[in-house]
Amino acid sequence: MLSKTYHLKFPDLDAAQIAAPFVIEALGNAIPSCNLSGLNVLISKEGDVSINVFFGAIAELKAFEKKHGGFLDSMKKTFLFKSTGFDGVCIYNYERGEDEAA
Repeated sequence: MLSKTYHLKFPDLDAAQIAAPFVIEALGNAIPSCNLSGLNVLISKEGDVSINVFFGAIAELKAFEKKHGGFLDSMKKTFLFKSTGFDGVCIYNYERGEDEAA
């Protein structure tokens, strides 16, 4: 599984909470159009937003970058934040199914 990770550092939690719905809307629209395998958006109390986008194949990652890769540039016109990110290969992922016992 391939992934693209973004880390957005906002000045504070309030700014991150205001920006988070824009992130979710922009990337949520990519789920059906780019056949995303997974999407995680996390927010910290320090004002960080961490985004992990998962792809089953390189073609899906390229489609995502073509159609939705500019979402950070759009956000930078409205919000103040610093961003870092990287492309990677998922080497371990665990999610418990609802039907599995704890």
